[in-house]
Amino acid sequence: MRALLYLTKRSMINNLKKAVKKPLTLLVVLACAAYAVFLAVMLAELAVQMKFDSAKGMVIILTVWSLYLFLLNFMSYASRKGILFRPAHAHFIFNAPVDPKVVLIHGAWMNYLSSVVFFLIFIIAGITVFDVSLWRILLFAGICICNLALEISLMVCLYSSERISEKAREWIGRGIKVFLLMVTGLIVLYFWKKGVSFATVSAFFDWPILRMIPIIGWEISAFHLILLSPDLLNATGMVLYLLTTILLVILAYRMPCNGDYYEDAAKFADTYAEMIKRKKNGEMVMGLEEKKKKFRHMTVRYQAVGAKAIFYRQLLEYRKERTFIFSKMTLLNLGIGIVMAFAMRETAQESGIPQIFLLGILTYMTLIFSGYLGKWETEIKTPYLYLIPDSPVKKLWYSTLMEHVKAFVDGVLLCVPIGILWKVNVLEVILGILIYTILQANRMYSKVLAQCVVGDVLGRTGQDVVRAFFQMFVLGIGVTAAALAGIFISMDLVFPIALIYSMIVTVIIGLIAAIRFDSMEQMA
Repeated sequence: MRALLYLTKRSMINNLKKAVKKPLTLLVVLACAAYAVFLAVMLAELAVQMKFDSAKGMVIILTVWSLYLFLLNFMSYASRKGILFRPAHAHFIFNAPVDPKVVLIHGAWMNYLSSVVFFLIFIIAGITVFDVSLWRILLFAGICICNLALEISLMVCLYSSERISEKAREWIGRGIKVFLLMVTGLIVLYFWKKGVSFATVSAFFDWPILRMIPIIGWEISAFHLILLSPDLLNATGMVLYLLTTILLVILAYRMPCNGDYYEDAAKFADTYAEMIKRKKNGEMVMGLEEKKKKFRHMTVRYQAVGAKAIFYRQLLEYRKERTFIFSKMTLLNLGIGIVMAFAMRETAQESGIPQIFLLGILTYMTLIFSGYLGKWETEIKTPYLYLIPDSPVKKLWYSTLMEHVKAFVDGVLLCVPIGILWKVNVLEVILGILIYTILQANRMYSKVLAQCVVGDVLGRTGQDVVRAFFQMFVLGIGVTAAALAGIFISMDLVFPIALIYSMIVTVIIGLIAAIRFDSMEQMA
């Protein structure tokens, strides 16, 4: 065990030394920390606005957190994909004379750390935001410790057990996914009919059936008993939860572990390393394993001259794909559009300026969700692009044209649900879609420009940081100008000014970025 602790300590020290040698890494870490604090403050304000700033609101949030997180953890542990080992562990740690159970418990330290961080956030929020008394918070901390013990014990049992076949593990994962989809569908249907308010949310999560679900429901009963008021169902659930925790701890301690999970853990380590590699290359990764794509057979043929051939080649590639131009980003935009439409409906309408909230969401989406890779970015890496007898501007335009079409579709799915529920003017919704499309074009052209300026000196992270700061500076000027025009002249001018300004700036950045499509040697 001491050897494993030493390995972890040295790894952390070495990572810190690497970060010191690369100041940009420290800046990114500080920026992420600042963003996390900002997000926490905004969520606290949102909880106050939606009247969730009470012990009841805290129980509702804990219910959702327990329901989804426990089942997802159970699914990952059952499939032996819940602990992140590195590829080097398969060569050094797995072969070391260390008890496999100790290796397992030590390997999951990041899981414990994330759980502890979440519990600390809930404890601090319980005192500062949800106004929970100190003695209740202390009891809640005790339940958090029980939760941690239960998670560790469950992990050891599922990893160590040899009675669970591979097929059974797959069916466990499928069953949990189906259950979560059913619960999510039930939640969406309920709030679609009842509307989203504190009263409807409270009524749904007070449903006794939720507290009767084994282990998860018993934990929810413990939260109800400690943070709200005692009753027979809550007391029974808490007793069952404590007994289950004790039973699992004893079972995990006595269960033999021969290291049969090493093979599955090594495969998962390679899969995770491949996912990180894809993520660093700019792909939008939303799953650990990339399924093999199936393409349709196409008989259509396109003919084009010059840079226009780039567009038709991309169009043919998209038509071969089963989902055409629809991607994970499309689903993400639709999901965010629906969630924000319901979550901020009252706040946006009561403010009297819902269109400003919509514009803020569009800008935020452009700045935050900007790391995914499109087919346009692969064009820069192909040598034949620079041999096409056409102007750099046309090469840039036709290389990114399909991405503009995709951005337009994503903008429709993001803006239309918000516009309908917030009762935003139809013209402003249309202008919002166009603004989103142009902002996405601005993001792409800014990224090309950052590649020209920074090159490979700072790597992809440096390019993204330069692009983000540059884009925030440029868009900040436009947002300020539009806001001043709306305040001192008319709110009807906000969207037209934002659209015209974004279009002018994007065209200028695009013309400058087109230089990148002139010579392949400039990135050497």
